[in-house]
Amino acid sequence: MTVGDLGFFLREALAGLKIHRVANFISIICIGLALLSLGLVAGTWANLQHVADTLRQDAEIVVYLDDDVSLQEAEQLSRRLLDHQGVSRTRVVCPDETLLRVESLIGSDIDILSVLEGHNPFAASIEVGVDAGVAAEVVSFSGNLAGVDYIRDNEEVLAPLLRLTSLIQWAGLVVILAVALVTTALVAHIVRLGMSARQQEMETLRLLGASEGFVCAPFVFEGALLGAAGALFAAFGVAAAGGRVYQLIRTGLPYLPLAAGTPLLGYLALLVLGVGLTAGTLGSLVALRSA
Repeated sequence: MTVGDLGFFLREALAGLKIHRVANFISIICIGLALLSLGLVAGTWANLQHVADTLRQDAEIVVYLDDDVSLQEAEQLSRRLLDHQGVSRTRVVCPDETLLRVESLIGSDIDILSVLEGHNPFAASIEVGVDAGVAAEVVSFSGNLAGVDYIRDNEEVLAPLLRLTSLIQWAGLVVILAVALVTTALVAHIVRLGMSARQQEMETLRLLGASEGFVCAPFVFEGALLGAAGALFAAFGVAAAGGRVYQLIRTGLPYLPLAAGTPLLGYLALLVLGVGLTAGTLGSLVALRSA
């Protein structure tokens, strides 16, 4: 296959798309909307997975201390917790470090010290690494220590979050399958219409000695172009809608550790482009085989 052949196939595919313009336009919009839903579901799953991974990296248990507990007393409590069976590590987090973490989560757009009028309201805390099997026992032990305000157990947050992430993941797989089937069916229908309208041209090429693969190749290109056009529509939609939703969430929930917006949107665009091209090409092959 030469470059000239590829150019001929592309020109013929574009000519075929012009035959049923209204039907092709509607198909591209439908494919784009289906792929847009795929991109939004995939983006939701990626952010939930990122939140879960971030929580996993944190200490399994965080022991928050009373405001009047000094750093020296916090170190003593940390050593007592480290001596408990099942505790693998402990680390005292001073109020200044907590303030810096909050500032990094909120971002540089907000001067938290000015909001707090120069006062640090955070108390010292102890991060505790613990085996999952004795986590409840360590929580109970920590709660009985003097100077402990309250305890955060990440497993209580992780368990429902992981269930939701798993549900979204399965939903994403179902959406990918559904979108692929819808795109394949639409493309197959459009390609078959084009084949019916250009039957005479196909017979002429056969009479001139063209192989069956040469005759059918423009229709494969036509299906790929349909899938790519719908995917581009979806990619722009994901970039516009996803970027807007990301900014709204970052503004409303600045503490939520979301995945980086720009790289994620790039990955989602590649995903919808890949699914669109693959399903479009497959739809052409289905139409050719059935014909």
